[in-house]
Amino acid sequence: MALPINIEVLGVEKVRALVQIANKKALDSMSRGLSRASIFVQGEVKNSIFGNTGEPKSVDTGVFVNSVSIKKKNKDTAVIFSPVSYAEYLEFKIGGRGRRHFENSKNRSKGKVKEIFQKALNDEFKNI
Repeated sequence: MALPINIEVLGVEKVRALVQIANKKALDSMSRGLSRASIFVQGEVKNSIFGNTGEPKSVDTGVFVNSVSIKKKNKDTAVIFSPVSYAEYLEFKIGGRGRRHFENSKNRSKGKVKEIFQKALNDEFKNI
């Protein structure tokens, strides 16, 4: 007859607690990253509208550029938009192509947005 062998894993509850803390920290850092990235892209769109990034300038009275806003839809989605009635016309229809301030800014910003999120995560977990 074989003798019974008992195995006990110590510290499981502590590991579970640490995983929960790490998960909350990751979610918090991603939320901060989303806010920072949104502000950055909003600034890029405004620079584009001012004509500082290669697209034709679209500033007359300043209403359009000052209307560029951020709306956080949920914990992982933010939208940069303009509610002015002619924003769509400027973006898509001038000369058949539009000025693409939003689209070009999004494309130009991809690398920087990635850096912003990576920094948010690194800052959160640097002491773990």
